[in-house]
Amino acid sequence: MRHVLISSLILVMALGFLVACNSTEHLIAQSPKPTPKTVQPPPATQTPLVATNPSDSARRITAEELHALWEKHEVLVVDTRSEPAFKQSHIKGAVLIPTNEFASRSGELPRNKMIVTYCT
Repeated sequence: MRHVLISSLILVMALGFLVACNSTEHLIAQSPKPTPKTVQPPPATQTPLVATNPSDSARRITAEELHALWEKHEVLVVDTRSEPAFKQSHIKGAVLIPTNEFASRSGELPRNKMIVTYCT
């Protein structure tokens, strides 16, 4: 019974991670591209755009929150893109588990760290 409960929890978490990859794209308003002469870098204090009502229940964190967890070694970053995309560039310390393999490899993930996935 315990094994079934743990397996079910892992499956639900894996599905949440997979849905989270593209769930906010439709919520972020598209603004017109500025002309080159009006482009200015964003101020350092500007907060990132985060969807306020995601269509799933996956928790979202900011880059600053991720960095703080990473510095304390309390997070495992999982890149769910393809291997060529991962080889081209990825977050330092991230591990590659492509989306189509995530459910079957979830047993490899540590239980004592927050698991953060990204796909873009």
